[in-house]
Amino acid sequence: MHRLPLTDLPAALAAQGYPAPSYRHAYEQARSARIPATRGKNGRWTFDPADLPVIADRLGLASAV
Repeated sequence: MHRLPLTDLPAALAAQGYPAPSYRHAYEQARSARIPATRGKNGRWTFDPADLPVIADRLGLASAV
């Protein structure tokens, strides 16, 4: 499974045609377990790019594509 840092989430969503949320909003949603994200032992949050449609849905983002 390929994971990316949560800091890349806004750009990854934008690249898929979704409006980019702020990083702060994405971070708070991850901390609240509202989006699929994992906190590593180093304290950094990551996400699986395959989860982008689910993440966008849970953030209430509509695809512009």
